[in-house]
Amino acid sequence: MAHRKPLASPATEQRWRDAVRAWRASGLTADAFVADQPYCASTLRWWSSKLRDDPAPTFIELRPRTATSPVPAPPLVVEVGAARVQVTEGFDPAHLAAVVRVLAEAAR
Repeated sequence: MAHRKPLASPATEQRWRDAVRAWRASGLTADAFVADQPYCASTLRWWSSKLRDDPAPTFIELRPRTATSPVPAPPLVVEVGAARVQVTEGFDPAHLAAVVRVLAEAAR
């Protein structure tokens, strides 16, 4: 993104942005709008054209998201005969199969 040379100090430029925005929102002609202002219509029109050609930069505040812990899945309960085995996430399938085999043989 190319950097532009400011038209004036940031405060002055913002004051003119506000004035041009108010003028456009008023629906009045430049001459009518400046009737009670300390500047002339030609200056208002000049700023209007400059600011239209050179829009104000837009800044977006970026905030990191807070880390959220995943909700663990409820445990799985395996019943073999009278035995109950509670299995949680991350279990070793081979180990579970071995436990179920032993319980099944003991239940016979």
